[in-house]
Amino acid sequence: MRPRQEVSARRGPGRAAGGPGPAALRAHRSVVGNALRVTGASCVAFYVCRYGLDLVVMSVYATFTVVALGALARIPGSGRQRAATVLTAIPAGLALLTLGTLLAVATWAAVLGMLVIGFLVAYAGTTGPRIAGAAPGMQLLYILPCFPPYAPDTLGQRLSGFVLGAVLLALAERLVLPEPDTPSFRRLLAEAADAAAGLADHHGGVVPGPALDRARTAADALRPARVPPADLPSSPTLAHKALAHAAEAVRTLLARLEALHAVAGGRHAYRPETVALLQGISEAARAAAVALRRGGRLRPGEGPSPEALQRELAPARAHRALDSLELLSGDDRLVFVRRRSQVVQAADAAVVLVLATRLLLGDRGVDRNRAGHAFGYARAHAPELWWRRLTTHLTPRSVIFQNACRFALGLAAARAVAGLLDLQHGFWVLLATLTLTRTTSLETRSAVRQALIGTLVGALLAGGLLAAVHDRAAVYAVLLPAVMLPAFIAGPLRGLAWAQGGFTLVVATLFAQVSPVTWQLAPVRLMDVLAGSLIGLVCGLVAWPRGAGREVSRSMAGVCSAVADAVGRTVAHVVAPTGAADARGGRSAAGATGAADTRGIVAINRALALAQESLAQYQSEPREETARQPDWPAVLVAGADARRGERLLPGRPGRITHHEVGAWLQRAAGDTAADYRALAHRLCADDAGTPDRRPPPRPSLDIRALLAVAPPIPRDSPDREARALSAALLLDSVIWLDALTADLTRIHQEM
Repeated sequence: MRPRQEVSARRGPGRAAGGPGPAALRAHRSVVGNALRVTGASCVAFYVCRYGLDLVVMSVYATFTVVALGALARIPGSGRQRAATVLTAIPAGLALLTLGTLLAVATWAAVLGMLVIGFLVAYAGTTGPRIAGAAPGMQLLYILPCFPPYAPDTLGQRLSGFVLGAVLLALAERLVLPEPDTPSFRRLLAEAADAAAGLADHHGGVVPGPALDRARTAADALRPARVPPADLPSSPTLAHKALAHAAEAVRTLLARLEALHAVAGGRHAYRPETVALLQGISEAARAAAVALRRGGRLRPGEGPSPEALQRELAPARAHRALDSLELLSGDDRLVFVRRRSQVVQAADAAVVLVLATRLLLGDRGVDRNRAGHAFGYARAHAPELWWRRLTTHLTPRSVIFQNACRFALGLAAARAVAGLLDLQHGFWVLLATLTLTRTTSLETRSAVRQALIGTLVGALLAGGLLAAVHDRAAVYAVLLPAVMLPAFIAGPLRGLAWAQGGFTLVVATLFAQVSPVTWQLAPVRLMDVLAGSLIGLVCGLVAWPRGAGREVSRSMAGVCSAVADAVGRTVAHVVAPTGAADARGGRSAAGATGAADTRGIVAINRALALAQESLAQYQSEPREETARQPDWPAVLVAGADARRGERLLPGRPGRITHHEVGAWLQRAAGDTAADYRALAHRLCADDAGTPDRRPPPRPSLDIRALLAVAPPIPRDSPDREARALSAALLLDSVIWLDALTADLTRIHQEM
């Protein structure tokens, strides 16, 4: 069987010269604990059904349920979370068992069911890590009953056995060396919000080291790579979308505040409007932290409110714009203007944090906020959110779609072979296909080789055991836990060969108590594993044999194209097409933001989702480093930066109405978009084997270039405030484009 956990930490940096390090010890403890839970729950289930109730079918299904969801599946999380996942899977498991039992009426029906169900169960992993982790075990719940004999009269025993096994496994996950609880994502958000409030409390001078250290630690704790998979807000539910939105906002807030203090300098005094804005940020972040810790649903008038902070934003934007256009001179003044920009961007992030927190606590009215922060999903119904997620990866360019197709074709082919050849234990053929198929043909060949070696050794030992013990069921009953526990420990710790060998012994010991068997069961098991391995190998050679190697380049090219599109859309929204009408009222901001939210944000989210999945699979696949790889995470950062600007800039008050200024910004945006499109073409060309010789990107934008085209704002101008807001929007747009060009430079440095 495929190991549930890879304990590579014993060879990694966590191991010291004198022995295993803390990470390796935790991994070993997890493996041993899981083996104890699976062994205990499966043996109790088997003994109760087989010897207590004398129900053979029920005993088999109860035992295999525990093994499927406890050992074959890779459900993440603490003991409490794993138990909840197992119990939540009961309705789906009942449906799969029923379908498998009914479709076993004919080979063609079972094969067709295997094709459809195999794809759906594997593809369901798009909805979150818990479902993805349970998917291999759920596949087994259809595989087991879909073989002859066609026995719908045993459906009651099958379903009862499944429920018993699932309940016992859930109890074991909670009571037997349970995996420790981890801080909830909401708690991590609250800690980060408190850390941001602590940074915002400092209005000048040197920031104390502990405050900066706390902020950096809190931001690092929210990185997806640091959060346990079961705690990530990755499902398409409204609560998880709000959590993810809040996490992006608070990380941006921390980054802007840290950058603010990094460039502040002791000689630059904070103006009163800046101090007021920082105080508003502190109050908003601290209120969000309190609400996140308290939980529950908001009542009218309760919870953090963004209105006070938004009132402070307008004068801050105006003063910052006047500073930039009237007083800019020399590097010191440029630092001062950039610092002011960091403050306003931090305030925008704090507003998003407050709105996302309110949405998380039940306030769906946040989409009516006029600041334009892309909460268009706030009033979406659950079916719509789930449909969006499920259709995101419904494309041949998605590695999740590819893997689902590969597994479905392999399992259907294995079921057809087992049915047409009337194999005695065809179930093992499908089990081998399920557990040995990998995402690349190279990895599949390696897995098959290890599995055959392990199964051969296990078959020899099982044959000797069956020949020696013969039909003495009491001996097998005593040996079952003694065989199970080492097998479920050795597999994850020692590798696939040990897992397959150990499971062969477990199967022989188990089936010897179900029906009369001889030593010939061992070679049958070996032949079935060989057949399933060959089918998995053929599918790996036919269906996307290179794994994510190509898709990662294509999907990253898709992100670059999405960034280019986002740049064009955003600048088109912030530059007024017909003069000053938009600058005075800002009424078009909501409409522009709505358009960006419904089309642009969805497009860039889809591109980022495909790229993140491709990169995750690519990094998990063994490969030979034949060429220097681009900095793929930097591409994802650029996508996130582009999304942030498309969410925020169109909703800002005012529009850029001066013709020359708007033309300058559009040219700068066009250059940035062209550079990202050139990078997309290069990535596609490299993937196709035809290197692209396009020139490197242009240097970063220079904010001083604004002075050449930006007109002064007379102090007695009747529309001075509107023009100041327009200038502020211009500066924000330039700083946003500057960040995107800096991202592009980092990407090219690694190519």
